[in-house]
Amino acid sequence: MRDGTHGALLPLALLASASGARTMSGLAAVSPRVPVKVLAGAELIADKLPSAPNRTDPAGLLGRIAAGALVGAAVGGRTGMSRGQSAVIGGLIAFASAHATFRLRRALMKRLPPIAAAVAEDAIVLTAAAAGAALLPSKR
Repeated sequence: MRDGTHGALLPLALLASASGARTMSGLAAVSPRVPVKVLAGAELIADKLPSAPNRTDPAGLLGRIAAGALVGAAVGGRTGMSRGQSAVIGGLIAFASAHATFRLRRALMKRLPPIAAAVAEDAIVLTAAAAGAALLPSKR
């Protein structure tokens, strides 16, 4: 592992975890592109709909893993860590986060109305994404 690895792990973990919960959140935190941010906002709204698919269903899970890998590659590029290595780590973290946040949401829904549980989860996800992005070095 290169010197940049240790400084990259915390932002990578935060950003990939955010992508595991909300596919576009980690990407929106590191991308300056408006369409990515719009998609992230739309996902936050769509997640509240009763028709929203389960995040651990194969198609949704694959998208979250891919988003975690993209975030990982971006973090690697900004920190000097291997892009390939950080992409693999990001994908694995997103996979774990999708399952963990699914369970968290179900636990919250036992104590809160479903919309309140979803908003509480959003607050956690957006905080993780913002913190991860803030920990990254500025673009060169």
